[in-house]
Amino acid sequence: MRTRTALVAGRAAAALSRATGRGEGMVIGGQVILRMAPDAITNLANDRVAALVSATNGKTSTTRLLASSLEQLGPIVTQPTGANMSTGIVVTLADSDPQATAVLEVDEMFLPRIVDQTAPGLLLLGNLSRDQLDRMNEVAKIARLWRAMLAQHPQVMVVANADDPMVEFAAAEHDRVLWVAAGQAWTSDSAVCAQCGSLLRRGDGDWSCPGCGRRRPTPSWSLLADPWRALGPDGTQFDLTNLGLPGRFNAANATMVLAATAALGADPAVGLQRLSTVDSVSGRYGTFAVDSLQIRLLLAKNPAGWSELLDIMPPAPTPVIITINSDYADGRDPSWLWDVPFEKLRGRTVVATGFRRRDLAVRLLQAGVDHVVIEDPYAPDAPLPPGMRDLDQVDCAATYTAFHHLRTTGVPS
Repeated sequence: MRTRTALVAGRAAAALSRATGRGEGMVIGGQVILRMAPDAITNLANDRVAALVSATNGKTSTTRLLASSLEQLGPIVTQPTGANMSTGIVVTLADSDPQATAVLEVDEMFLPRIVDQTAPGLLLLGNLSRDQLDRMNEVAKIARLWRAMLAQHPQVMVVANADDPMVEFAAAEHDRVLWVAAGQAWTSDSAVCAQCGSLLRRGDGDWSCPGCGRRRPTPSWSLLADPWRALGPDGTQFDLTNLGLPGRFNAANATMVLAATAALGADPAVGLQRLSTVDSVSGRYGTFAVDSLQIRLLLAKNPAGWSELLDIMPPAPTPVIITINSDYADGRDPSWLWDVPFEKLRGRTVVATGFRRRDLAVRLLQAGVDHVVIEDPYAPDAPLPPGMRDLDQVDCAATYTAFHHLRTTGVPS
């Protein structure tokens, strides 16, 4: 009864928030529900949570792919906008068919709490790296939290990235782990052993610790390159070249998803067919008309994500837009800009915009990247680089708040 009353109050608060233009209402609605009924997530989960997905980068896309794959088994509920903390999760469960199976994205810090509350059948653990420096700057701390969490839940099945030493440290002592060689392009946040502090050795896709003997586990599933394929435990290969989502990192996400699909008793071949129909995730990779430009909208929020995202931008000399904000959701500290390999953008002109456009301009100057600083590049009279207005599509990579603004104000194409 208490949960039911809380749901009514939460929906009313959410509706009022939307009506007054203060947001989509999910956060305030969730806050009201949890304040009135702290056990609401447990009551709403009710043994229907098939999987929780967590990672520093890619969890929204991976969750969407896993949800699409598992639809072969029946109705699936998941977050429509990537709201991955307790407030978003409780609203997602509250507003869904109580008979539908749930596949939920979960913030790394919130994962132990949500596992306690939902008793999922499977955890998909993708990667761990620095994120918002004012909130989640210590990667080893998250790995230790996950390790303690798994010690308390020996029954849960885990699909984990064997190529990330921090994820391996979190899951190494768990008895039910399906290891996936999903790759790790960004290694700066896992240079030392989380167990003993020694400098890890790397080479030929392998890693090991000379201090305590930890090493990369033998994977059951692997991501293969040239062309991108997922290799299953029985030798079956799944062609990933027709994925609707671009980049090596999405091929890695898809490999993790196929492993999780099989672990949950579904057919990975059918799952792959469903993955290929996903070409945009909550606006990511979607095309939008924003005033005078057609943009492909890309989201990146930390050095690991930016490093991968820069590789899918069009080659030089095609100009691009980069938007950097530093609101709460972005992280207040933008010093991570100095760890992003913006040197990859040499040979083209970058439009630097956003609240921290001048910080970005300094970083681009140091990287030897031609750039212009423009407050509003979408205005009809904006002094854009030559030829940018003639492009059918302009890539715009943005931090979270800028991404959200462009997604909600632009017209989908």
